Amino acid sequence: MSDGQADKSRPGPVAGQTLDGAGSAAILRAAGLVGSMTLISRAAGFVRDAMLAGLLGTGTAGDAWTAAFQLPNTLRRLVGEGNVSAAFLPVFAAESRERQGHHLWALAERLHSAIALFAGALTAAGVLAAPLIVPWLYPGYASVAGKTALTVRLTQLAFPYLICIASAAVLMAVLNARGRFAAAAFTPVLLNLSMIAGAAVGWLADLRQPVYAIVVGAVAGGALQWAFLVPFVRRAGMRVRPRADLDDPALRRIVRLMVPGLFGVSIVQINILVGRLLASELQEGSVTSLYYASRINELTLGVFVISVATVVLPTMSQHGAAGRMGALRDTLGLSLRHVMAMTIPATVGIVLLRTDIARVLFERGRFDGTSTALTAAALWGYSLGLVGIAVVRVTAPAFYALRDTRTPVVAAALAMVVNIAGCLWLRESLANAGIALANSLATFVNAGVLLLLLRGRLNGLAGKEVLAAAIRIGLAAGAMAWVVAGVRPRAMPVAAHGGWSDAAGLAATVALGLLTYAAALAVLRAPELMELRGGLRRKLPDTLAATGDDEDDS
Repeated sequence: MSDGQADKSRPGPVAGQTLDGAGSAAILRAAGLVGSMTLISRAAGFVRDAMLAGLLGTGTAGDAWTAAFQLPNTLRRLVGEGNVSAAFLPVFAAESRERQGHHLWALAERLHSAIALFAGALTAAGVLAAPLIVPWLYPGYASVAGKTALTVRLTQLAFPYLICIASAAVLMAVLNARGRFAAAAFTPVLLNLSMIAGAAVGWLADLRQPVYAIVVGAVAGGALQWAFLVPFVRRAGMRVRPRADLDDPALRRIVRLMVPGLFGVSIVQINILVGRLLASELQEGSVTSLYYASRINELTLGVFVISVATVVLPTMSQHGAAGRMGALRDTLGLSLRHVMAMTIPATVGIVLLRTDIARVLFERGRFDGTSTALTAAALWGYSLGLVGIAVVRVTAPAFYALRDTRTPVVAAALAMVVNIAGCLWLRESLANAGIALANSLATFVNAGVLLLLLRGRLNGLAGKEVLAAAIRIGLAAGAMAWVVAGVRPRAMPVAAHGGWSDAAGLAATVALGLLTYAAALAVLRAPELMELRGGLRRKLPDTLAATGDDEDDS
């Protein structure tokens, strides 16, 4: 069946397939769908990280793996994921008003080919330059015999992951443009399962260097992510084929929008690399502890914040293309209130339970008590920035919807200066925790600048509603903290029993804390709780639901 025939049998790729015009219930339900997929992925990710922690610990192999995978992962964020969606969705929404059928899908196919070619060139350059890049980024590794050489070899093996995951990012953006979020949100599960398989091979075969099997698993996982998405985008109408005819005005507009995004994402990654460079000169294991602490933070961000940001970007893009500034402002206000409702209590809980969380999740095998202490120290520093990161994640899409990818770069650049200065200052007194805390301070600077500038662009924000929500959420989180602080000494005694006893105590403490928080919101009659209930009870509207094959997506 031709592209034209495929398109005749269903609505266009954007019209009738996005969240345009959907109310808060539709947005929250779609975010819940993405969040549920992300939760499955994060659960698999923690199994993966627990296996890696036990196999590699926070010594030479653990630090080498963390550094090696960081490089292609950094470039993935530059040429894939959010940057692709931020540039693609607003242009795709506008082009859908002028192009129809296979003419519109040709734009997605050209972008897919262009991104794959660019990622291939970066991969080749990365493999060749790894012997020069690694010693420069991680000078502290030279003090341990063989550590730099191992990191170089692992980096060269890991780089092909970039081609697969960057190509997959385009397919994810296409599905998001059609309002189909579940398949794209599920793909990280495949990466985690593949890495778990690699770790299992390394453990069962008793390899001298099991980290090599883990790297192979990561590259295979990237390929699986891309292959999994191909059938979904084919059903949507896109042909997944190489294209040489890349001369398309709309593609050039996407690239122009991506260029500032490249700088913006690179600034974020520079922050991470600077932190790890400075951590490499601290106690051995500091680099790895920052990684594991950030992974715990990413659970909250992935399940709640990024899920909301993923869903509202197509919505905001439609509002921006149609000039509906009031609707865009309302969507932003809704998003801000709900990400605060998730991240404020998460911050409180992580700070109170940081050592218990690190111990239960990772302390086994080569990950010992010292590793737990290092990770817990970094965790409290990172967790204080959760709210700031959440605000940035849902505010930046508003600029992207207005086809402005430059302003978020300016805000990120200012935050980078704060982060580097903070790392240099706080590292002396707080070690790895100081590096994490500097990152958190920088996120609040970033968030504040974005909100201030966006207020002028949208003729105001829903400031009173957001402030009132912050007060309600803060009071409810305070009640939760009081209960958790009282229960924790009994559920998680200092003389820990270890194993399932600790896990059960932590789970019970978290569950009681969540129940307290929800009850406090109910007493305060928080609209966020009622909106969430409404979103869970209602079915997705026709503008979000896909036609014909949505059950396969979910």
